[in-house]
Amino acid sequence: MLKKIKNIALSKGIYLVSNSLIKEYGRVLKLNVDSDKKYIKLEIMLEGEIEPTSIKIGKYNVIEESGKKFIEIDDITTSRAWLNTISSKFLNGKRFELNQQYADLIEKII
Repeated sequence: MLKKIKNIALSKGIYLVSNSLIKEYGRVLKLNVDSDKKYIKLEIMLEGEIEPTSIKIGKYNVIEESGKKFIEIDDITTSRAWLNTISSKFLNGKRFELNQQYADLIEKII
């Protein structure tokens, strides 16, 4: 039960961060986190696309630095070859700041 609550909280926080990061390009339809295996699966609908794109982040870490919380992502694979190329060049190993409200909740349950 606790694991499920933890994954729901992580999913909600990451869902909000993801939607704010891609709002110019599309929106997140689904997002699931497995905190034990440290991976994230999401489905996004990109502007101009007919079908959603699947994305798997094979590794993630929540990091605190200078009083702020970040999610660091790595090992990204998608259902689009061109996105795999972009993600390997520009997203793998990058950190994204978490909203403080959700970062506090995530910290309490991790």
